[in-house]
Amino acid sequence: MRVEIYNASAGSGKTFLLVGNYLCDIIWKPRIYRHILAVTFTNKATEEMKSRILREIHTLASGAESPYMPKLVAEL
Repeated sequence: MRVEIYNASAGSGKTFLLVGNYLCDIIWKPRIYRHILAVTFTNKATEEMKSRILREIHTLASGAESPYMPKLVAEL
């Protein structure tokens, strides 16, 4: 089990990084989503992360361009 803690200011790319890591993890091991916990401090941040993950899964599944593709290619 790996634990990662990110502490950064607003607008520094935390959500982008977390979503990218999440996508890599679930592509590598699809059932791992049940064991991932992401904690944010606001409901707004939670909703942004959730909607971005769902949007990117749809984008990747449809074959459209995604800003996460370079990370996925490099990681996987």
